[in-house]
Amino acid sequence: MRTTGASWSRVAAPVIAAAFAISLAGCKVFETTAPLPQVIAPGTFDEAPAPGRRSSSQDLSHWWTVWRDPTLNRFVNDALDANQDLRIARARVDEARSLATIAESALYPSISAEGTQWGGAAQWRNPAVDLIPGGSHSFDAHLGGVVAGWEPDIFEGRHDDAEAAQATALSVEDQLNGAQTIVVAEVANDYQEARGLQRRLAVLDASIAAFTELLRYVQARFEAGQALAFDVTEARERLETQRAKRPILVSLIDVRQRRLAVLTGRPPERLARLPPPRDFRAPPAPTGQLPSDMLERRPDVRARALLVKAQVAKLSSAKTDLLPRFQLNFLGGDGRLHFEGIPGLQGTGGLAGLTVVMPIYTAGRIQANIAANDARLEQVAADQDKSVLQALAEVESAYGRRFGYDKQSVKIRQAFEDAKRNASAAVGLYEGGRKTFDDVVKAKLDAFERADELVQAQMGQAATTVALYLALGGGW
Repeated sequence: MRTTGASWSRVAAPVIAAAFAISLAGCKVFETTAPLPQVIAPGTFDEAPAPGRRSSSQDLSHWWTVWRDPTLNRFVNDALDANQDLRIARARVDEARSLATIAESALYPSISAEGTQWGGAAQWRNPAVDLIPGGSHSFDAHLGGVVAGWEPDIFEGRHDDAEAAQATALSVEDQLNGAQTIVVAEVANDYQEARGLQRRLAVLDASIAAFTELLRYVQARFEAGQALAFDVTEARERLETQRAKRPILVSLIDVRQRRLAVLTGRPPERLARLPPPRDFRAPPAPTGQLPSDMLERRPDVRARALLVKAQVAKLSSAKTDLLPRFQLNFLGGDGRLHFEGIPGLQGTGGLAGLTVVMPIYTAGRIQANIAANDARLEQVAADQDKSVLQALAEVESAYGRRFGYDKQSVKIRQAFEDAKRNASAAVGLYEGGRKTFDDVVKAKLDAFERADELVQAQMGQAATTVALYLALGGGW
């Protein structure tokens, strides 16, 4: 029997009207808010330099360019393109975005086409007289149509799920941004350490050359009867001591070069090539930075704030499980059934229905789920407060260490200049009989030690500068 258009409209019209009314009736029953933050950011950083009259907040997205070093820029760009940690983080972003799309799809109807074909045989034991003769007879049938279902989000629980998934996806994106800041900082730090070790090696090589020359000098004086064998032995001992320091410095440089290779997506055997060492100039510490700007910029803080937003939505969705749920279903199709020996049956028709589910007894499952989500909200809120405190502490500490190394570098440079003058004067005083050879050796060794300490202080300046930019959330 074929259903007429008029009869079908009489069946479908009430259901369609009900669906439309339900979709318009959406309302928010449970209002859920995040806990108030317990950490209030200060207006300024205590350790930050006082901004000048014309100073403004520095753009930190490409902070490594403050060194004006093309090699460093190339390493950073290579790492951003090929680093495996960033590759993993990008894949996680793609996954989170897809999960958000899945959650949002629950807001819309699902429609599918279905078709079935049967064939077989039947053995009639009680044949109907003059209708179906006895014996075995084949039959076939087919059915095809459209199936649709929709759960109207009356109390906005599915909207909450979609909002939670979207906030989680944004949080994962900020985790990618955070991974980028870390990779950039690691590249810059390893590069600056390698460059500093190169300068230390240059100082050591200069000391080896100086003590080699000093050994020749005292050897000649010994042969001329103007120096003691003890002086020759002491000069040789100092020379060999300096030479013994060289392998470890070369090894440390190789370690940094291998790290740079891995960070830029290459095997560690392909050591990153470094240019010859050059004089170090520490870039100035960034000025004009405010705690509020830093907290808005730092990816880890942003990611935790988004997780709080996601958990608020999850808690709200969990509460809607206490309320009834509505499901609209529709089935429309065409089919045919035919038995051998009798006329076939065929027709077109449809079914539409509205299902309502109201939880009555769940053994406390819904309430427990709400309590669990409430506890998770407290956890992520506390984690956000913790991240704010940690971020503020990292910036203050980095500023403090940077200025400490700045002052140390000034003092050591002055000590180095004095030590150089003493070393130069010691040779003349020795020749005049006013200083011993041991005094000459100690003066020269002191000068080279001060030079090495100056390079190490400069390495500290570089490392704390990288840490400062990382703490401020720069690099993305």
